[in-house]
Amino acid sequence: MTRHLLPRIAQFARRRYRLVFALTAGLIVLAGLTASRLRFDPDFLNQLPQKAPEIQTFRRSLEEFGTVDYLLVAVRIPEGAVPEPYEALVSRLGERLSSVEELGSVEYKLGDLEELLATFMPQAMLFLDAQGREAVLEKVSDEKLALRARELRRLIATPQALTLKRLVRLDPLGLSEVFLDRLNTARVGLSLDWSSGYLLSEDQRMLLLLGKPVRPPQNIEFNKQLVKVVEREIEAVRLEWPVLNRGAEAPFPEVVLGGRYVIALSDEALIRRDAITNLFTSFGGVLILFLFAFRRFGVLTYAFLPLFCGLVLTFGFAYLAFGVLNSATSGVAALLIGLGIDFVIVSYGRFVEERRRGVPFEEALVRMSGSSGRAVVVGAVTSAATFYAFTVTEFTGLAQMGVLTGTGILFCMVAVLFLLPSLLAWSHDRHERQRRDQRLFLHDLGSTWLIRTSLRRPRLVLGLGLVLTVVAGWLATGLRFEDSVKEMRPAGNPGTEVWEEVAERFGSGFEQMSFIVSAPELDEVLERANEASLEAARLVEVGVIDDFDGIDTVIPPPSQQAAAIEWLARERAAGLDIERIRASFASALRQAGMRLAPFERGLDLFAAAVAREEPIGLDDFRQSSQASRLLDRYLVRTDDGWRSAVYLYPPPKVWGREAPPEAHAAADRLGPQVELTGANVLSAFLRHRVLRDARMAAALGFVLVALLLWVDFRNLRDTLLALAPLSVGVVWMLGIMALMDIAMNFMNIFVTTMIIGIGVDYGVHMLHRYRELSGSDRAVYTAGLGETGKAIVLAALSTIVGFGSLSLSHYPGLQSMGKVSILGAVCTCVVAITVLPGYLSLRIRRSESEAEASD
Repeated sequence: MTRHLLPRIAQFARRRYRLVFALTAGLIVLAGLTASRLRFDPDFLNQLPQKAPEIQTFRRSLEEFGTVDYLLVAVRIPEGAVPEPYEALVSRLGERLSSVEELGSVEYKLGDLEELLATFMPQAMLFLDAQGREAVLEKVSDEKLALRARELRRLIATPQALTLKRLVRLDPLGLSEVFLDRLNTARVGLSLDWSSGYLLSEDQRMLLLLGKPVRPPQNIEFNKQLVKVVEREIEAVRLEWPVLNRGAEAPFPEVVLGGRYVIALSDEALIRRDAITNLFTSFGGVLILFLFAFRRFGVLTYAFLPLFCGLVLTFGFAYLAFGVLNSATSGVAALLIGLGIDFVIVSYGRFVEERRRGVPFEEALVRMSGSSGRAVVVGAVTSAATFYAFTVTEFTGLAQMGVLTGTGILFCMVAVLFLLPSLLAWSHDRHERQRRDQRLFLHDLGSTWLIRTSLRRPRLVLGLGLVLTVVAGWLATGLRFEDSVKEMRPAGNPGTEVWEEVAERFGSGFEQMSFIVSAPELDEVLERANEASLEAARLVEVGVIDDFDGIDTVIPPPSQQAAAIEWLARERAAGLDIERIRASFASALRQAGMRLAPFERGLDLFAAAVAREEPIGLDDFRQSSQASRLLDRYLVRTDDGWRSAVYLYPPPKVWGREAPPEAHAAADRLGPQVELTGANVLSAFLRHRVLRDARMAAALGFVLVALLLWVDFRNLRDTLLALAPLSVGVVWMLGIMALMDIAMNFMNIFVTTMIIGIGVDYGVHMLHRYRELSGSDRAVYTAGLGETGKAIVLAALSTIVGFGSLSLSHYPGLQSMGKVSILGAVCTCVVAITVLPGYLSLRIRRSESEAEASD
C-alpha cells in the first residue's frame, strides 16, 4: 500500500503545497494554544508505579504524618558566637511566621516545661511497666526521699541551677525521668541541645524553625507564595536585629530555607529551564549540522518546519493526554528532534542524490517519497513501537515519555511526508521563476570511505567486529547499577542542600524508616503500635538501628495502663501513701536546709498521678497545643479507622539503599496490619521493579520491531540482517558504558529500549537500499550504499546532537540518558556502515559467483 500511497502524497504536495502550508499553519496555532496550558509536575513520586503497595504506603505516610513535609527555616550561628542573641531572633521570627496564613503551625521551641509537665505528670504512672513501677516505689521510700533532698540541694548549687530550677520545682521527686528525655527528642525526631529550650543543634551552630504549610508541596503556585512571604518576614526581622541583639556586635546570621517545598519550587524551575534548553540547544545544534552537511541556508527550512510542526503537535497532544510535564517527559523535545531529523535527512539526501544524477524534479520527488519514503515509514513505525513498549512499565513518568515520544515520532513522520515535498516544490518553483539553479550537496562525513573499505575487505571488517563484540560483551558483565533515588535529583538544589545540612547537624531526624500500624479501633492500634515498639527495641538491642519512638511515648498501650491503674489502687494506702510521702519529704528537706513550699506544685502533680483511676485518652492531650501537635506526629484518624507510626532511626549513612533484613522480618512478624516504609525501602523496591520492567519493555520492543520488519521485508534473513546493527551495537554500548564507568540507573536502563527504536532505522535504510539495487553490478552497489551511508551518518550525528542536549540537563537521570543514547547511536551507526556492508559484500560476491557459474 505504501508503494502507491507515498508517491501520491508527494504528487499532491507538489500540486497543492499552498493548501498544505495553510492547513499546517492552522494545526500549529491550534496545537500551540493547547500546549500553552501545560503544567510542570516536579514530584518524583508521581513518576513511580502508583498502584504498587510500597509506593502507596510511602506516599500515605508522607501525607498523613508529614514526616518530611516541613518548611525548614535554618539559622546558621556564626563561628565563635554564642547562641543567646540568635535565640531571641528565632523567637521573634517564630512569632511573625505563626501569623502567616500559609503556615498552619511553626515549631521553634521545645515548649514550655511547665505546660508539658502539667499535661503529662498526672498520667506519669500509666507510662510505667512492672520494672518502672518497682523503681517508683523505691524512689518514694523514706531512705530515697532523704537522698533526693540532698541531691536537690546539690543541684541548686550548680551553675545549671537556673535551667533546672523550674524542672525540680515541678518534679521534685524526679519522676519525669521516666519520659521527659524521650519526650524532648521524640517531639521532632531530632538530636537537640534541649537545655536551651530551642531547636538548637548539639554543636550549637544552628537553630531551626519547622513550619507546617497548609498545602502540599506539589502546589507550585502555593510554594512560590509561601517562600515569598517567609522571605519577607525574614527581612523584617533583619531590620529589627539591632533591637533584638540589644546593642551587641553580633552579626546578623544567615537564614536559609529548605525542605520539600523549596525543593519542589527549585525543581519546577529546573524542569522548565531544562525543557527550554533541551529544545533550543538540540534544535540549534541539529540545524547547524544540517547546514554543514548540505551547505545551503535554505535547506534549514526543510529541517525546521517539519520538526517544529511535529513538536508543537506533540506538546498539544501532551496536554490533552496528561495535562502535565515531568522530569522524564521534559526531555521529549530533544528525543523528537534527534529522531525526527533522521526522516528529513534520509528523504532529502535521496532527493539530492537523484537530482545530482540528472533526474527531473517531479521524478526525483516521487523516488524520494516512494523509495526512501517507505524506509522512513518503516523506521518511524518501528521507532514509535519501541517507545510505545514503555507503556508496559508501571513507572508513570517513563510510560508517559514513551507515549509522547512514540506519538511525536508519528507526527514528525507525517509532517515530513507532507511538508518536505511541499517545501521542495515551493523552492523549485521560486528558483524557476528567478531562473536560478539550486545548489545541491551532501557531505559524506567520512562514510563513503568506511563503506567502500567494508565492501572491499569484508572478512577483515567482520573479524574485527566479532572481536570487538566479544570484548564488549565481557566488559558489559561488570556494568554496575546505581539504585539511589537521591542520585536522580539535580545537584545544587538549595532546598536539598539545606535539608542535608539540617539532617547532618541534627542527627537522623530526616533519615528514618517507619512501621505504619493500621487498625479499625483506637485501642487496637495502640496495642499494635506497642508491639511494633517492642520489635523496634529489639532492633536497637542488636545494633540494627540507633533509636526509635512511637505513640507509646505519648499514650501507653491499654493493657499497660490497666496494669498500672490496678497497681495504683493497691499502693495508694501503702507505698504510694501521699501523706506519708509528703511528710517524709518535708522532713528530709528541712534536714537539707530547704523549705517544702517551693515544691508544693510538684507534689500536687505527683498526687494527681497517684490518684489516677482512668486510662489516658486523646482528650487528655487536646487541651494543650504542644501535646496535641506531639500526638499528631504518631497518630491519625482515617476513613477506615486509625493509623499510627513508629519511627526507626538507623545509624548515619547505613542502610541508605535498602532497609535492614531484620526490620523486614520484624514487620512480617507483626502481621499484615503493619507495613515497613521509608526512602530506603522505596529505593530497594524501585531497583527490583525497574529491572523487571526494563526487561519487559526491551523484550516487547524488540519483538514488535522484529514483527514489523518481517511484515516489511517478508523475509526472515533480511529481518535478522536489519536487526544485526541494533543487536551488535547494544553490546558495544554496554561494554563502553562499563569501560567509562557510566552506571545504569532507574532512567537510563530504559535507553536500551529506546536504542532499539533509534538503531534499527540504520539497518533498515541500508537494507532497503541494498534490496532496491538488487541485480546491479558492484559499482552501482558501492555508489548506492555509499549515498545511503551518508544519510545514515548524518542521521546518527543529528541524533547525537539532539540527545547531547539531555546531557546538559540538571537531572542526573536525564544526563545519563543523553550519554547512553549517544553511545547507542554511535555504536549502531558504526555497525550499520561497516559490519553490515561487509556482510552484504559477501552476499554480492556469492551472487556474482553464482551468476558466473550459471553463465
